[in-house]
Order: sequence, then structure tokens, then C-alpha cells
Amino acid sequence: MLEGGIVIQFLYIVGDQTYYNHFNRGLMKIIPKKYIPTKRVKILEHILSSDGSIIGRVGGVFLNNLNLEKEELIEELVLAIGKLKDENTNRLIMEDLSLFNMDDLRLIERKTNLKIVNGIRVFIFFLPWVLREIYKNLNKSLKEKEVLIIGDDEELTKQIIECLYKEIGFITLAGDYESTIENISKYILEKTGLSIFYSKNLDKILGNYPIIINFKDNYYLNIGKLREKAIIFDFSMTKGLRDQINEGRRMVIVEDFLFLIDYLDIKENKFIKSIIPSYLYEQFNRLDSMDFAGLSIDGECYSLNNFIDYQIKTKGRF
Repeated sequence: MLEGGIVIQFLYIVGDQTYYNHFNRGLMKIIPKKYIPTKRVKILEHILSSDGSIIGRVGGVFLNNLNLEKEELIEELVLAIGKLKDENTNRLIMEDLSLFNMDDLRLIERKTNLKIVNGIRVFIFFLPWVLREIYKNLNKSLKEKEVLIIGDDEELTKQIIECLYKEIGFITLAGDYESTIENISKYILEKTGLSIFYSKNLDKILGNYPIIINFKDNYYLNIGKLREKAIIFDFSMTKGLRDQINEGRRMVIVEDFLFLIDYLDIKENKFIKSIIPSYLYEQFNRLDSMDFAGLSIDGECYSLNNFIDYQIKTKGRF
């Protein structure tokens, strides 16, 4: 359990445990997303465990300059973090990871000497379970489905394939894999016996895939080529796929898995809501399907049943 860690209004700095603040969405709608408060810092409240022990502090970082380039923004952010962290701090959680791409996050990690929690471990663990539940409710065989994985990170891609290969019949890779595809293919073939297909011209085959998983920041996907009722997971940091959807071709994109805090040792407070995102849940090391609350779609939480009924079966609106 964390003692002396810090939770921040837009950013969350923590020690052995982490906490989530979702109360400030209204302010985020007013301030352009590319800007983040970085100058004034203030401790707002202590976070308590169920027995009353102090397990964290809520800190606010407040905006006073809108005219920052991204490099300046990151430098100011790093300075603000330095004012709030202490010797017990080793983790950093951002309320909205889409403010930065993966390279930005790696830079912030290096400059602050803190690990940014991104929820990838939770995605990988729960993705096979979510897909099984969806296809079980559809009375269809998941094993017969083809999956498209879009990315550029060799190790992450290996992990995703390893978590899926027992459930999925065919896997295709797209993205920036020119220098690593041989390593990935050889590793996966030896580890799982599965042959991986790599496509450099995705538009020609995009309609083949009922399941698409994106981990690449700012990737352009030709929405018009997608199969109707394709299940799309955008687990990139920037969530760029949602900006490509228009009213002419309505697609529903799953951007996160959400979890209940019922079994987590946090005393009720105004900063922590009853449903938390994957990157916070990751810190509690439970990885239990009984905690699963639903899917995050366009900022809202939908149960698996709602997703199946409205998106896949009837293609109706939520």
C-alpha cells in the first residue's frame, strides 16, 4: 500500500499503488487537449485506505500559459512533477494519455525517473477474455476469425500474439515492421507454431478482418475499406482512430477496458470514481474478470452485452 505518494488533478504521481481522478472532464473540454497545466502546483487532499491510513495525496497542477510548443510543455511538466514527487514516488499516471504519443511518454519517463503506467499489461491480459465473451454471445467461433494487429513495437507485438494465438486462427501485422518482421515471425513460429502474415498494402485486404487491434500512434486507417460491424480496439496512446470517423461511416471504436473499484482498498472520496481505466487498474495486480465493468467507447462505459446488442447484432446507436 502506498504511503506518501501523490495523486495529481491532471497527472497522478504514485508509489507502490495508484489512484484515479475523473472529476475534471468538464475543464478538459474547455482547455485545448494539447495543453496541460504545468506551472502552479498544490496538494488538494489525502487519499485514505478503508482503515483510515494515508495512502496518497491528491495534487493539482494549474494552467497559466497556453502558448507552449510541445517541447516546452514537456519541460514545464517535468518541472511540475519534480515539485510534487518525493522519495517514495516511482509511478506517474496521466488522466488522459492521449495528450502525448509513446515517444513523449518515454521522454517524460527519462526526465522524471518515473514509470508511466499505460495499462498495456491489462489490455493484453483481458483482450482474449473480452473476445471470447463477445463471440460466445454471438454463438460464433472465435478460432475461425482473422485478426489484424497494427503497431511498430517488436516486444509488445510478440506479447499480443502470444496472448491471442490459442484463441485466433489467423493473424496479420500492419504498421512499421520492416526491420523486425523476420524476428517476430521466427519467434512466433518457434513459440506457437503460428505463421504470421505481414501486409504493406493494407487497403487491398482491410475488408477481410472482423477484428482490428491498433497500438500505433497517429495511424491512418482507411475507414471506408473496413468490414461492416468490424470490432476495432484502439489501444494506442493518441487514440487517433476516433478522429477519422465521420457521420457518413459510423464506426464504434473500443478505446479502453474499464473496471470497478469494489474490491480495491480505497476509502470513498470525491476524486476517485466507482469505475476506473485500465492504466489505474493495472497497479492493483488483481487481473480478475469479476472487476470488469465494460468497454470505453467515445468516453462512455458500455457493458459487453450493450456492445454486442447495439454494435454487432443490430448496428444501432448506443
